[in-house]
Amino acid sequence: MKSKLAIFVTLTGWLIFSVYIYHEMCEYTDFYILKQFPLLGQQFDIFFHFVIFFAFIGANVAGYLINERKKLLIKTQQSEKQLVHAANEWRTTFDSMPYSVMLVDKEFNIMRLNKYTANLFGFSHHENLMLGKKCYEIIHQKNSCIDKCPVAESIKTATAAATEYYESSLNRYFKITCNPVIREDSNVVYVHSMIDITDIKEKESKLVRAKDAFFNMLKDLDSAYKELKGIYNDLVVAFSEIIDAKSPWTKGHSTGVAGHAVAIAKQMGLKETDVETLKTAALLHDIGKIGTYDVILDKPGKLTDDEIVLIRKHPVKGEEILKPIKGLESILPLVRSHHEKFDGSGYPDGLKGDEIPFLARLLCVADSFDSMTSDRPYRAPCTTEYVLQELKQCAGTHFDPEIVEAFLQILTNK
Repeated sequence: MKSKLAIFVTLTGWLIFSVYIYHEMCEYTDFYILKQFPLLGQQFDIFFHFVIFFAFIGANVAGYLINERKKLLIKTQQSEKQLVHAANEWRTTFDSMPYSVMLVDKEFNIMRLNKYTANLFGFSHHENLMLGKKCYEIIHQKNSCIDKCPVAESIKTATAAATEYYESSLNRYFKITCNPVIREDSNVVYVHSMIDITDIKEKESKLVRAKDAFFNMLKDLDSAYKELKGIYNDLVVAFSEIIDAKSPWTKGHSTGVAGHAVAIAKQMGLKETDVETLKTAALLHDIGKIGTYDVILDKPGKLTDDEIVLIRKHPVKGEEILKPIKGLESILPLVRSHHEKFDGSGYPDGLKGDEIPFLARLLCVADSFDSMTSDRPYRAPCTTEYVLQELKQCAGTHFDPEIVEAFLQILTNK
């Protein structure tokens, strides 16, 4: 954009020069100025001609400088407007922050603050009254900074610092942070911010209370579970004693089998759940004998073929008795198959090898050992040496060799 003053000055210079040229042309023919000017001897005429020429040049230069000055003024005004706009935007942004922000010097004096800070501490319409005050006087209403003050820490270390603080006068929790900022004049100011975390703290408190209540509930459930489990175990043991009480010759047999089975399972490193399943199955493995006549169980002589058929039905009857009871599903295969033999010559299904459930194979060894070492109406208890020899000979035919080896280790270490 051209300056009007610059145009006027330039045109004036051209006008004066044009008039001068026109005057010279009218008074002297053949461009007298061009021919005679160097020959003029009078100093005044020389001076006059120089003034005219320099006035013309000066007018053009002055017009150019005036125009550039106006451009500079326009740019300066635009820059000032941009600075004012940027300052207003910064102030708007600063005041719209949803938490307290202050600029503090190294003497803890408040240099600037946003509206949130003024409203928070009751200076809604008098925020200027906070300027120059010590930050700890306004925030904490004290004459010195608090312990672990982030401003003091930041001044000391020249790094950012933060802390969580409960302000009793406001009944609020705050996260206070302080960050040092170096200004252009090399002075350091500290950006002090306070974020209200009361809601977060309340939620944390509720969460802790809920967690404690949950753990207390788990403890109660654990106690109740242990109590129920104790009742359950007592009932199973009592039930096994009822089974064994059917004949004086089998008294204590189920608990004895359970003891041997658990010992073998632990020797082989089985899981605790498998050990518990095995123990329950051992205590109830002969429950099917409830339906067997006492005269057969107490018979001192050899059983007839019909009596053998009746006796061999007790694993299947035991499974049928326990099947309706929820929670005992895992022991049903063990009760049914505890008389199966490794070579397939057992009953009731003639299973062999890995077809027989592993825990049923283990139960078979424990049941056989307790039967051989117990008194029966048809024979006296076998000696330990005989039983050990029998286990070794029957490993691979009647019994699983791996289970027999584990049991022999237990017996030889006693």
